[in-house]
Amino acid sequence: MTKPLDDVSAMIAQSRALGPDETLALRGVVWPDGRISANEAAILFELNRASSAPSSEWVDFFVEAITAYVVEQAEPRGYVSDEKADWLIAAIDQDGRVDTLAELELLVKVVEKAENAPERLKRYALDQIRSAVLNGEGPTRCGGGLTPGSIGTTEVRLLRRVLYATGGQAPAHISREEAELLFAIKDATLAGQNAPEWQTLFVQAMRLHLMTDQRFRALSREDAVRLHAFMADTKAGMGSFFRRMFQSLGDAPARPAAATPLPVTVEGISAEEDSWLQAMVEADGALDPLERALLKALAED
Repeated sequence: MTKPLDDVSAMIAQSRALGPDETLALRGVVWPDGRISANEAAILFELNRASSAPSSEWVDFFVEAITAYVVEQAEPRGYVSDEKADWLIAAIDQDGRVDTLAELELLVKVVEKAENAPERLKRYALDQIRSAVLNGEGPTRCGGGLTPGSIGTTEVRLLRRVLYATGGQAPAHISREEAELLFAIKDATLAGQNAPEWQTLFVQAMRLHLMTDQRFRALSREDAVRLHAFMADTKAGMGSFFRRMFQSLGDAPARPAAATPLPVTVEGISAEEDSWLQAMVEADGALDPLERALLKALAED
């Protein structure tokens, strides 16, 4: 460690302040050449953990510097190695969770910035966001006002950035694991005071998951009307969701034999995929508003 960095770090450790002035001093001694050493990266993490109230200037600097260290200072440039991914998770996960908004923002930024990163890093970021939503604590709860079982605008935006980041194995695809995580968050937040952006993200991500794996047949206008009527029926229990839906569509006047008998189904869907979709929708025994919105979007597709 250089003497200037030693002096600045000692000053910050004593005051526990990471305001604009402290951040500017650190930027000058840590990053004069645009490169971050392993030792400097470790010191930045220590200072971030010690700070009682980091400023927005600090969060920006911390995220920028560590992202450069993890993503841009190795060859090939833009690829996060297994070693760097393990280092980052270990540096953040000292007590089993992300402790600060700066750390969560860093996780998201690394996955976003990287051309490719180990899939476990993306899973780790998503798990941390889910924990903040379900437990009502953690990095996105700064300032209070949110309760367990609600998903706010901050969490929605972070989820969107991770799900659609380039750093995963398939950035234009929502995986089965990611789809199930979204269903878990949906089920846990049905009674919450949720951001309106949440329903939009859920529907868009689930459509992407289904439509990049399978090809949906288009609904006729008549079938869409019957499907919407089915979704509005709240009198009966769920039973077999798809069986009831199919019966609802089948109650229509007979059509020519050549017509598609069940246009809401998926071409070539496997029995396993069909069972998964049914299980996810039927899990809580009711057709909730987000599931209705998803079915409506699929019908319109």
